[in-house]
Amino acid sequence: MIKEIKSIPLASFMSRIGHEPTARKGTRLWYKSPLRQEHTPSFKVETALNCWYDFGLGRGGNIIDLAAELYQTTDLRHILRCIADSYPVPSVPTIASSFAPRHSAPSMERFEVVPLEHRALVAYLQERGIPAHIATANCKEAQYSVNGKFYFAVAFENVSGGWELRNRYFKGCRRRKDISYLPWARDGPSAECAVFEGFIDYLSALTLGIISGADTIILNSVVNVNKAVPFLKGYTTINCYLDNDNAGKTALAELTAIYGSTMIDRSTLYSEFNDLNDFLINRSFTKNTLSNENK
Repeated sequence: MIKEIKSIPLASFMSRIGHEPTARKGTRLWYKSPLRQEHTPSFKVETALNCWYDFGLGRGGNIIDLAAELYQTTDLRHILRCIADSYPVPSVPTIASSFAPRHSAPSMERFEVVPLEHRALVAYLQERGIPAHIATANCKEAQYSVNGKFYFAVAFENVSGGWELRNRYFKGCRRRKDISYLPWARDGPSAECAVFEGFIDYLSALTLGIISGADTIILNSVVNVNKAVPFLKGYTTINCYLDNDNAGKTALAELTAIYGSTMIDRSTLYSEFNDLNDFLINRSFTKNTLSNENK
């Protein structure tokens, strides 16, 4: 029943989709918002009431409300499937199938993917340390409307034809959540594979020049670890560039349990930072600061 879905602990759901609290105050957990980019945590989960509130957006609610924001849809059947993918509940498929599509419609309308050209999106990636030429060569631009208002976001495709979407104010997914798989060459697989949690970290690796010649798997969420397993068979070296948090370490442990010494933890490169992109941003900031001081 939907009541059962709503009873899923939000803190556990947040962990399964790759978000850990930065602070705990009594029954309140504070996170960096999963719905947008921010440096100061302003997303609260009240564990006693099992509800959330994003102070930056001025919105909150239960787990279904959160999934609707994460996946930008009002289609209840799709929302339930997304929750089930992240936090399996036996009754969810039955519930989901009982809702016909005609009862609700996706909030994203006139969705179109075009080459990445919008200045604001290119500037957003540049602020995260990604040069324009890498951004435009590896990403697309999604254009869509929600309730009659026009929006745009950086788009990155997964193996199910879904799209990871990012801009300064929004982080979400269009259609099914899945991994992205990027072979380095068309004439056959490489002996090495690099694994990233998100496509921003992958773009960061390209910027740093650390994955030349390797195939790539982007989880797009640590809950997709099991989906990556079939793609990882046959590699002699698997370099993992996962986040330095509990979710990232758990995902690494799960993969190591399967592939043993083939798995190499590369997070030591950015051990003082949460992820590879944080490392890149800090590195770029430090370089620019030193350059300005030497002028």
